[in-house]
Amino acid sequence: MFLALIVEDNTAFCEKLYSALQSRFPFIELAMASGVREALAEIDFARPDLIFLDVHLGDGNGLDLVWRLRASGIDAVVIVLTVHDIREYREEALRCGADRFMVKGAIDFCDIFDVVQSMLALRFRALIVAKEPAFADQMRSFLTHAEPDTVIAGATDLDQALTIARTLKPNLVVLSTAARAERERSFCDSVRADQADAGTVVVSVRDSSRGGNRVSPADYCLNKATAFDEEMSAIVNSLLASRGQQPAS
Repeated sequence: MFLALIVEDNTAFCEKLYSALQSRFPFIELAMASGVREALAEIDFARPDLIFLDVHLGDGNGLDLVWRLRASGIDAVVIVLTVHDIREYREEALRCGADRFMVKGAIDFCDIFDVVQSMLALRFRALIVAKEPAFADQMRSFLTHAEPDTVIAGATDLDQALTIARTLKPNLVVLSTAARAERERSFCDSVRADQADAGTVVVSVRDSSRGGNRVSPADYCLNKATAFDEEMSAIVNSLLASRGQQPAS
């Protein structure tokens, strides 16, 4: 999971930023807080990966909050947002431990998207394409156990999955859709062309009752009824090892 927290008491700006992030990254979790007290409760409960933080809040100062977070060992990426383009604010924000300082009136959301994209690139990323909710939930649990920080996106059809893949840039795609071979091949070719740098691995999963041994354009074709857990574990562990990550025991 990847969680971004927006700490902002300007409702209009908060909703604008929330909407932009949700549209661009529909697979990340988003939360909002309107003040310091609410933000601290959310941070303590959910441990966000990224925090957007206004300077002037109704019940406190955002820069003081940055200092408190760093003093308590919170290492989330913090982007300070303010309407005041003042050098002293910028210097103080960075001195307190903020990672970035952005002026609201001059913000280009593409710059924010680049920050999120660069953070996602550091994580193991997986896309589950499945019509059956039970199988999707099973795979989420499986991947989270293998690597708790995995960023997981879900889709129910190949068109939706291709759109998500272009932003997520997954390391692993798990297909369980019973799509025709030619449709699956087109999807695999598109993913590989779009994600050449990511080295995306595609795993097609079949039920034994509907042709689990048919030829597949995926990198791996697994049968749910035959050593599925062992084979999937081997694939995921190999991908994690190639990234220098140690699978969870």
